[in-house]
Amino acid sequence: MRRWNMAAGNFFFRHRNALFPVCFVLVPLIGRPTRMGNPALDLGLTIVGTLVALLGQLMRLVTIGYEYIERGGREGKVYASHLVRGGVYALTRNPMYVGNALIAVGMTMVAGAALVYLVVLPLFLGIYQAIVAAEEGYLRGRFGTAYEQYCAAVNRWWPSWRRLPSALGGARYDWRSAVRKELSTTAGLLTGFIVLPVWRTFYLEGFAAAKANAPWALLLELMVLSLYGVLVFLKHHRRFFYIAPESMR
Repeated sequence: MRRWNMAAGNFFFRHRNALFPVCFVLVPLIGRPTRMGNPALDLGLTIVGTLVALLGQLMRLVTIGYEYIERGGREGKVYASHLVRGGVYALTRNPMYVGNALIAVGMTMVAGAALVYLVVLPLFLGIYQAIVAAEEGYLRGRFGTAYEQYCAAVNRWWPSWRRLPSALGGARYDWRSAVRKELSTTAGLLTGFIVLPVWRTFYLEGFAAAKANAPWALLLELMVLSLYGVLVFLKHHRRFFYIAPESMR
């Protein structure tokens, strides 16, 4: 089973960037939102879900800004030239995946569909645990004792908050790098916040109610896409997000 799990992890690692878009499409296809029976409870669940998803995005931004991540792979395969142990990686071994999981859980709460809880969310989390198994197998084989010591000191998932002062104390946060690398994820998350309420309204209150909310949703989405387009333009032309080499000395 472990071998099959790692093989699945290597496969999904190659296609991991498509996980969020695929799950985003699956939600309206197989899910149908339901009411909790109490409008206040529905609203509370939506608010909590939004905060959880934002916390996940914040964790991704903090992780990237404090430590360059080379575990993004090479040619679709797990790869690392050195063992990343600084920044947020001194608190948890998989901060990016923890952030992804929080986003998935939060957006599931916002969607409020039973099948999303029962099918999409477990599938998403199962895929990520397989990816982590594949990465751990690679890192254990490449770095040996150093990685074993790292595993003994740092939890796989839950952050070791007692290590926070030593992990981030004195470290420089590169917000430009964080924003540059998180443009697509952030834009996708904001799109989810805009689209899911309209989708819920359509199922729960009918087409007329969804149509009434659609213009505001469309306006917000155009604003998100416009800002995203501008930032991508600046990114590709190496403006605003980049610091001149002499200023970094």
